[in-house]
Amino acid sequence: MERLNARTESSPLWLGLIVLMVIATLVPLWTPWPALALLPGLLLGSLVLIGRGPSWGLYAIIFLIPFGHFRQFGGPLPDIKIHWVLAAVLLLVLLLRLVRDQRTVRQLSSNLWPWWWLFLAVSLFSTLWSAFPGQAIQQVLLTLVAMAFFALVLVFLDGRALMRQLPLVIVSSVSLGSVFALIGYLFDVPWFAVEVSSEFTRSTGVTSDPNNLAMLIIFALPFVVFWLVHGQRPLVRLAALLLLAINLGALVVSFSRSGALVTALLLATLLVVNARGLRPRHLGLVFAGGAMALLVALMLVPQGYWERQATLTASDTDRSINRRASYLVVAGDAFEQRPLIGHGPGTFRELYAKTDWAQRFDREGATNRRFAHNTYLEVVVGTGVLGAICFLGLLAVAARNLWLARRLLLARGDRHHADQVLHYLLAFLFLLLYMTMFSDVFQKHMLLSLGVSQLWLRFALEAEAAPVAETVG
Repeated sequence: MERLNARTESSPLWLGLIVLMVIATLVPLWTPWPALALLPGLLLGSLVLIGRGPSWGLYAIIFLIPFGHFRQFGGPLPDIKIHWVLAAVLLLVLLLRLVRDQRTVRQLSSNLWPWWWLFLAVSLFSTLWSAFPGQAIQQVLLTLVAMAFFALVLVFLDGRALMRQLPLVIVSSVSLGSVFALIGYLFDVPWFAVEVSSEFTRSTGVTSDPNNLAMLIIFALPFVVFWLVHGQRPLVRLAALLLLAINLGALVVSFSRSGALVTALLLATLLVVNARGLRPRHLGLVFAGGAMALLVALMLVPQGYWERQATLTASDTDRSINRRASYLVVAGDAFEQRPLIGHGPGTFRELYAKTDWAQRFDREGATNRRFAHNTYLEVVVGTGVLGAICFLGLLAVAARNLWLARRLLLARGDRHHADQVLHYLLAFLFLLLYMTMFSDVFQKHMLLSLGVSQLWLRFALEAEAAPVAETVG
């Protein structure tokens, strides 16, 4: 009888929700944006799915990282991004868990939080003395958003996700972007490529910048190589080989010189790291395959790609390299003025726009508010020595977490997952290397790696003496 009464009382609520859903679905059909009729159903489905399995919401955010050019809702909501909505829902779920479950509080524990809070404090203090308070405050808010994303990773991912789902999400999203990059270049699709001149086109994929595309590919390559070397089934290794070719092809058509340099170092490192587990006959196959791949590359890679790479040494004539050199000069002058706390987080662009260098390298249709093309310069100029120490401390502790997790796994005889942690570490370190040539203080794969470093360390510390029987493929 009580159940019957409860159902009767809840019926008006359900009826009201159904009516609202119908109205929200029908109204957009009479507007210039009929596609928004799908939005209510998608939102409801997302809420139900995230409520039942919050990790899927986080996977969706991670999957969308390469889709920087296509994350907006559009129509009457041009400034609202899909991953913002997903993150807001996940934060609501997190808050509810904190209220009712003490285990969530323990999941949030991390040796990275002190560095986060110190960096936030220095950023706030620097903002108080900044000549560009609006830009600095915006960067402080982004710091809070980055800390929230870090918290979501700590709570909604676990050991199994690190071993299987997370690498799959990262590689599939980046590789899909690489497919679009190849389509953009081969078929001249403007959505996925940018025309630099009448004779020169660079692919962007689903990102907004060719160099950003290169950075994403660099982060994903260690996971692809791990599958190629450690995949237990031939189909897994064949798929990994295909993904490797797709991503390297996309890297080529991005025409990123910094991407080519870092990728060459990464592939050499991956070869050395994985060579010790190969038998002599396998080494022969690797070198033969490498020689064939090089031959194919020489035949298929556009001549313009090699010509662009050759300009790395032409600093006297290459305008782009000279412009990047000017960033170093401006950063040095700015650091001398305020070495301790900087000019306010995220203010390098404002400082550069006021210099003679900005006028000298002025480009028609482009803003003079230029990034430093170096994440660490952005931090030093913005928050000084104190902020740089906190930021580098955050990165160093994360790298140490991964290294320590690998040592613990090796000590208990779990070679497979120790190798997997090593590839996570290489993805993180080479991403950090690339960030010496790209400005993105809160790059999402970097933030993801910070949380993942804590999860791997937690997994290694909590593991029993027996190795875990979780393998790839």
